[in-house]
Amino acid sequence: RARTEWQPRETRMAPAMQGTAGKRGQVHEAMETIGIQRRPSCHMQCEPTYPHATAGAGEEYPAEPPSRTSSAGDAFMRTASNPSQHHSAPRTEEVLRVATWNVAAVNNNPFEYWVTHPDPAYNALMQGVQDFIDDPGARDVAVEQIFDDAMAQQLFADMRHHAVDHVDEVAGLWESDYRSRRLISGFIKDSALGKKRLASMPDRITNTIRTTAGNHVMRPTVINYFDGDLSTTQKWWAAWRKFIFRTEVELFDGKQTGTTLILKLLDPISAAKYPALTPDEERISIPLQVLCLAIFDAILVHVLNTVSKDKWQGIRSSLAEAFLVNKDKQVASIVRDTYCQCDVVFIQEAAGSFVQGEVGVLLAAHYDILQPANIDAKRDQNCLVLCRKRFLKDATTVVEITHDVLKLANATNPAKRSVYVPGDLAVFVCVTHSGQRVILSSFHGDTNGLATIPLVEALHTVAATSYPDHLFILGLDANTYKVHSKDYQGVAEFQAFLATRNLSSCWGLHPDPLRPTTCNARTYLQPQLNKAIRRDESLSKADKNLKDWIVFRGGMGGATGQMTCSDTSRDNTGTHTFVENQIFPTTTFPSDHALVYSVLQVAASSSPEMGFGASFGFGANEVDPIRRRPSQC
Repeated sequence: RARTEWQPRETRMAPAMQGTAGKRGQVHEAMETIGIQRRPSCHMQCEPTYPHATAGAGEEYPAEPPSRTSSAGDAFMRTASNPSQHHSAPRTEEVLRVATWNVAAVNNNPFEYWVTHPDPAYNALMQGVQDFIDDPGARDVAVEQIFDDAMAQQLFADMRHHAVDHVDEVAGLWESDYRSRRLISGFIKDSALGKKRLASMPDRITNTIRTTAGNHVMRPTVINYFDGDLSTTQKWWAAWRKFIFRTEVELFDGKQTGTTLILKLLDPISAAKYPALTPDEERISIPLQVLCLAIFDAILVHVLNTVSKDKWQGIRSSLAEAFLVNKDKQVASIVRDTYCQCDVVFIQEAAGSFVQGEVGVLLAAHYDILQPANIDAKRDQNCLVLCRKRFLKDATTVVEITHDVLKLANATNPAKRSVYVPGDLAVFVCVTHSGQRVILSSFHGDTNGLATIPLVEALHTVAATSYPDHLFILGLDANTYKVHSKDYQGVAEFQAFLATRNLSSCWGLHPDPLRPTTCNARTYLQPQLNKAIRRDESLSKADKNLKDWIVFRGGMGGATGQMTCSDTSRDNTGTHTFVENQIFPTTTFPSDHALVYSVLQVAASSSPEMGFGASFGFGANEVDPIRRRPSQC
């Protein structure tokens, strides 16, 4: 298994181009200021063409596109298996198959999203939880009846033992406020607690911790994959105290020189960032977080054991098999088997371990795996580019330019600096087996998509000025939405931006915002109930948006011409099929984003004798092999 650690390229010395007025001129000046050199522009400007829209409900891969050759009997794709096709006349078109997929979805909490589950007991469980929280009635008892005074005093004693400040003040709040609150109406549904992040912040930090050895250490709670016995509040409480106050871990990101007590991982919550906090709550926020997290976990254990005492842990185990234990294997199987003939697969939000171990060995047998030098080990969400074996001329000569793009993005959009985090972008300069030069990039946008355009602008600028003779292909989760606003990036507005930059997308000139690549909804079993959606509204109020794109531009030099897209399809089953109005992830498709697959045609004014399709030995009359069933690949 060959892997290469890509390092940022040294900037090339090339004649600087004169900056133009307005925004373009400012961008060029910023590039020169931060040391990114621009290469001379070419003489040919490509006019993009746009693909047709295809497929629909229950879509499978569309029929073969019309022939682009002069003879009706000519193959859709020219290949090396018939050498006469390559030597009798200059090649005019090459075929490139690409896919993009955000593989994230369920990470730590198996109950966070509504999923399509084959066991009716799952729906019964989730409906029971919803009913309990919607209308608890007489079950809405005081907190102290579930998390009693004895447990609270043990909690305060444990914190004093570890020299936590302000414990006495928090103990006073317990007596005057928290012990008498009602489970649901006074705590779980208290929107102020949610805005203050007093339960959700410590949950994020302690829910599931990846150690330096790659193991998972999990807090005893309903909302992760903890495999201990939580059948009673007493069993939960003993395990919870041991975890918070007596368990030490070494962080995966290596910033800690030794082991750290899990309690010490908690940081104060900033009132500047979460203004609902009072100054006093900010000052005592560490012990207050511990108290609120303990109450929150105790309530969830009580609710689940009330609703489905004998079944809920078994249902969680089945979700763990799909979304934790076997998730990476399922993703790798879909990529390696179902889409075995893809030349390039762009991946977003992959765990650092995704290309390690058994899964890594399986992938590396079929792909050259390009990963950024600056892997995000703490958030554990990374962009990758997988190139089918023999697609690249020499994988060891690939050059990473992620740093250049981020440097320009930060220089031209300082307000977005905190949004661009390690792992969300990977950009590589490559040479294909046929000699074609290409920039391949994978990007994961921020939740509201507001950083997408500034980043794509920086990426396009670096590509167009420093690599004008390269093809440019980007697979991304743009986080675009049906309706544009100051808080959300719209689909139509993103496409309009692409057009102004001479870029095309797999969705054509007029993308349909009602053709989503996501369909998910949060349940009541997660710490931000303001985002919860009822089961009977899980489809009508789901996050159904077109978020995933393949963006491309033909090289602007004399060696290459424009690219066009003939086919684009979505897949939310892993079997070349998209099922409309299906909530996903499912137990067989472990992501909340559909995989998007496109066939690109590369039209060249002059082309190497062997092109993209030529490298792989498909027959002259053979249909696109991605359309076969997986067993035929």
